[in-house]
Amino acid sequence: MKDELDHPDNIKCPYCGADNSVESVFCGACYKNLQVPKEARAEAAARRLLAGAAKAAPPAAPVSGPDEAPAVRLWGRAAIIAGLFAFYLQWLRKPNYFSFLDFINLAFHEAGHVFLGFFGRFIMMLGGTIFQLLLPALCLLQLRRKRSNIGWQLCVFWIGESLLNISIYAGDAIKQELPLVGGGEHDWTYLLTELGLIAHTPAVAKAIFLLGSAVIFYSFYLIGIDAKNREPFELGDLQLR
Repeated sequence: MKDELDHPDNIKCPYCGADNSVESVFCGACYKNLQVPKEARAEAAARRLLAGAAKAAPPAAPVSGPDEAPAVRLWGRAAIIAGLFAFYLQWLRKPNYFSFLDFINLAFHEAGHVFLGFFGRFIMMLGGTIFQLLLPALCLLQLRRKRSNIGWQLCVFWIGESLLNISIYAGDAIKQELPLVGGGEHDWTYLLTELGLIAHTPAVAKAIFLLGSAVIFYSFYLIGIDAKNREPFELGDLQLR
């Protein structure tokens, strides 16, 4: 109210009493000089321009919170977590479960023996396990660099799943019941013998299994955070909303 009194939009002519704009120099009725200071006219003109610009500006887009984002994002990620959890349960139901992912892991495993075969026998035997974890990790880094959130989160699960497969292989070091590709020496029999842990084979296998389970549940946590925030399914430049 005080601002309106200090800077009225209209003034009365001191001669005839007619209403005039503050920006006017002469009265519109009697044509006499209103004697309005230049500063007051300039301020009134500036206020008018600002008011016009505010009306012409488009309204700001509302910022949607998690509750306003599409619910399909939440339920989509919940379905992914449920599917991956059902997949994880297979290792609890079957002692030596071999999944479809393990065919890919096996290819990386064998490649590790080849590529690291120049660094001595121990590294060559360990190379299968190294590559089995390294390739999913490299995929994770690449997808994260491309901001593919669901992609790199699934790679976290893949690393955990690969650890479950490794735990089965390590646990077979004494019995050696699993078929070996191309025959030859059992990787983990050699590795655990060299490390002096062959007598603790079940404990080593269990520790690797628990580590893999922790990584898998961490992937559930990451996907769950995006589900809570209802983030879009970003796959690099492609976004599935």
